[in-house]
Amino acid sequence: MLAGMLLGLGASASWALANVVVQRAGRSVGALPGLFWTYVVGIVLAFVVAAALGARPPALTAGDWVWIAIGGVSGLLGYACIFYAFEHGRLTLAVPIMSSWAVLSSALSLIVFHEKLTAGQLLGSATVIAGAVVVGRNAQTAGASGGGSSKRWLLASIGAAVGFGVVVPAMRRLSPLFGPVGTIGVVYLADLALALLLGFRVALPLPRGRAWWPIVWAGFLETAGSVCITLGVRRAPVAIVAPFASLAAAFTVLYAWAILRERPPRGVLIGAALVSAGVVILAL
Repeated sequence: MLAGMLLGLGASASWALANVVVQRAGRSVGALPGLFWTYVVGIVLAFVVAAALGARPPALTAGDWVWIAIGGVSGLLGYACIFYAFEHGRLTLAVPIMSSWAVLSSALSLIVFHEKLTAGQLLGSATVIAGAVVVGRNAQTAGASGGGSSKRWLLASIGAAVGFGVVVPAMRRLSPLFGPVGTIGVVYLADLALALLLGFRVALPLPRGRAWWPIVWAGFLETAGSVCITLGVRRAPVAIVAPFASLAAAFTVLYAWAILRERPPRGVLIGAALVSAGVVILAL
């Protein structure tokens, strides 16, 4: 159990740093090109490491293919939304909303994997949801002067929460087949394949010079965080590991407030505090 919690914290730290470089990658080359090249970096890293560890492709059943498809759909939704929200919005507003993915992952773990939650963990889930609602309402107020685009990145933040809330249980289901590292490469590859099937058409210029740095770091940190949580949910219930991993929200808001000098409204800070408090209650 302790190992799962520590790995959840590792995922949280990796994703908190990734949130910052993802924003820079999206703003340097655009949201969709940044997403594409980050996926490429993540796929290469995941498969190289998996091959070095001796992983071999398993024989897949129809059910396995369904879970790969679920991982592809939810992963594409989550990452497309997070790049859009970070390109057009503010970290201190978007990230606390996205952190509610832990509640959805915990709920799905009850249904799919028959995990159990205590009364305290149910209280924690409710607190996280309340915090996300408070942040969402204040984000709408704060972004009202920005017109329609502010509403779109707010919706994208919610879409990211849904996508990541589903992809984590999918990775838990696939990790015994592909291993903790290979699973990440498979899910990323499914994301790109789905994007091509859906007919995504966007210019994908090769980044030049320093534009590569945030993309490479985003791919590395996102992959490292995903590997941590995939390992974590093999050692502890999703309902325990996911809240620890969602502490990335608090870390990111703190960074954006202290380093990037973003100044969110008081209501957003209250909502972020509720989210963080809910995560702590869930972990008790």
